[in-house]
Amino acid sequence: MALTALPVNSPLTQLRAQGLGAELDRARLVVYPRPKITNTLRAFVVTNLESIVNELNLEGYYTKNPDPLGYEARTIGDGRRHQGMLIWSLDSTMRTALGAKPVDASIDSVPDSMNGYLSF
Repeated sequence: MALTALPVNSPLTQLRAQGLGAELDRARLVVYPRPKITNTLRAFVVTNLESIVNELNLEGYYTKNPDPLGYEARTIGDGRRHQGMLIWSLDSTMRTALGAKPVDASIDSVPDSMNGYLSF
């Protein structure tokens, strides 16, 4: 099997270069810390959502992450998450490609009007 090199100047690396973190949580994209996210960054994430998700999935594969889609509760990790994060839901095509569990309407659904604005 040939190794696939991780992209050098991808949307995910551009987010990280600006001091932002991104990960998958219950097969939804979360970007943090909340205070650094501007309307321009929201638009950038929406435009590059599929690319960011694909790269996170590839990163999870190569790092042998046992929970790449973020279904297990995290007790440690990046402290910037405590400053808040914004959530983007994935459409059914992306969820299927990732092998995500079916959407639990009470936990996983984010209305389109709240994508990139819902925070916790």
